[in-house]
Amino acid sequence: MKATFFFKIFNNVKSDHEPIDFARIELEALFGEITPINNFMDYIIKKPLKIFTSDEIRIQDILTYELPYGSIQGYYGEKEELKDITKLVKRLAYTREIFLVVESTNKPEAILNEIFKEVTIGKNVQFFVKESFVLFRFITNQFFLEKSEYVSKLSRTEEEIDSNVNTLFSHLMQNLQRIPASTTLAIGKQLEDWFTIREEPSLYLNHYMHAYKGKFHPKMTRALVNYVYPEDNGVILDNFAGSGTALVEANYLGLDALGVEINPLSALMCNVKCNSVKIPTKKLKKEISLFIKKLADEINFLGSIQKGQQLLVGSSIDISKINDSIEKAKEELAKRKGNNVPDEMIRDVFIAREILKSVEDKDVHDFLLLSISGSISDGLRRRKANFIEIFKARLSKLYRRLYLYQKLNEQLKINNSKANCFVSDTREMTVIESDSVDGIVNSPPYSTAIDYIGNDYPQLVLLGMVESFNELEKNMMGNPRVNFDRKEIQKIIDGELENPIKDSATAMKFVKILINEGRADVGHRSFNFFSDMYFTLKEMYRVLKKNAKCAIVIGNNHYKINEHYEEIPNDDILLEMGKSIGFKEDMLIKRDLHKTQVGNIRRETILFLQK
Repeated sequence: MKATFFFKIFNNVKSDHEPIDFARIELEALFGEITPINNFMDYIIKKPLKIFTSDEIRIQDILTYELPYGSIQGYYGEKEELKDITKLVKRLAYTREIFLVVESTNKPEAILNEIFKEVTIGKNVQFFVKESFVLFRFITNQFFLEKSEYVSKLSRTEEEIDSNVNTLFSHLMQNLQRIPASTTLAIGKQLEDWFTIREEPSLYLNHYMHAYKGKFHPKMTRALVNYVYPEDNGVILDNFAGSGTALVEANYLGLDALGVEINPLSALMCNVKCNSVKIPTKKLKKEISLFIKKLADEINFLGSIQKGQQLLVGSSIDISKINDSIEKAKEELAKRKGNNVPDEMIRDVFIAREILKSVEDKDVHDFLLLSISGSISDGLRRRKANFIEIFKARLSKLYRRLYLYQKLNEQLKINNSKANCFVSDTREMTVIESDSVDGIVNSPPYSTAIDYIGNDYPQLVLLGMVESFNELEKNMMGNPRVNFDRKEIQKIIDGELENPIKDSATAMKFVKILINEGRADVGHRSFNFFSDMYFTLKEMYRVLKKNAKCAIVIGNNHYKINEHYEEIPNDDILLEMGKSIGFKEDMLIKRDLHKTQVGNIRRETILFLQK
């Protein structure tokens, strides 16, 4: 049974290279040979689509609804035999809709039972019959995942989520002729109006959970995972796991995920994002209610005692036993400017930590711990707010997102894959076995990273996650706060000590340019980064299975030297080092970033290597 496919790209792509590069590579990996479609009208005017342009169907209205800007609107492909397309619907990142035309006398329902058993007609698929042809229209999971962000914004109760999820699943089936409200309308906008906004949500569902700077781009990450490992079962690693975007996306695709992070708070984010969606919502709701009641009782009791009131019921927490820890936390916070955490908040956080010791379920425990961390961050932005009120509001919001995830999953059938992020060093990943990983997708911190520790410092202190901040900052790759031993680094560069990147001519060339042109500070820092990446690449090579691929997202720094900016080719340097270790070059994708400030990382490369 010959099958003709049309893949319609999302209308929220931000640049022309996304459909040209990312949409293409994931389609080629998951589907096979494809041809770009510059304008769908070129195909609507000829068979087989022309068959369905009659007044009772008008497929042209559906195909031309919310098309993307740019030179490519979609892709075309053919198959001699019709096979299961569940993977395409569940996994594609940049394709919003799939149109499939077959010539068959079989009933459409019977065909669907062969190619996509998890279908619900009228929600994520519809079909049209004309003459001896059947046209199927599939809505990909990615559409529902992204648009669920608006359901989160507009739903305050479980009942509202239930209703709004139904609206989401019916939107592309029933609202093609609806005129949306203006994007500038502030009051009166309905959920369907939000669905039509041409923006790309990136914090939907469990991608939310906690504030984090420098997040991975979810849609791009999904496409990279699809290209690196298009198979059904396997393990994806992100050894710069950050807040867990790659791990979450791997799980959405039904793949197991491993992460490595040197920052313990980041590792917690990763594990909570991936594992909290598996907690039954009834159980989570009960645990949240119980925890909040205990916390409120303890805080109220302590406040009453401080006011000299006599109470019949005592406390289960001896505040005197945690006073020393509270004072040590205050001393640590005082070491850095801008961390003026109110005394009352510090006390409440330590009380919450004591209560948390009684929570036995690890997934629930970690969910509550991360919620406490997020509440600290919220509280520092809202100085006058009461900690427990902030905590309750955050828990309510996070619970609704997990409830929404499970409600969506009744239809989407996302597999409950495994995920685990380790607190470890990417330069020595002893926690990961050799030849055990099917694919790697990561984004190193470049040579002058965001100050991740500085951003998370109050939470790390108050939650007691770090024994030595000096040691953590020293070991964090690309950390801009660390003052390296420049004399020792210069000795390595001069050949007096062993140089791990001596064989990387490009790295050494630009390090010496920076040093010789008066930028020794960034020259030494860049050398340190390249050395760290050399050992990281060796570890990546070790843990990957033979023939497995990795995708590395890396930008090129620009440093001012005299009156011009020198571009440091981090991409070329990583490629050079990777080849020296044993990797083969698979492919390069280069793209401009939407940044205008001079000196920023303005270009980015996705470097694909194969073991």
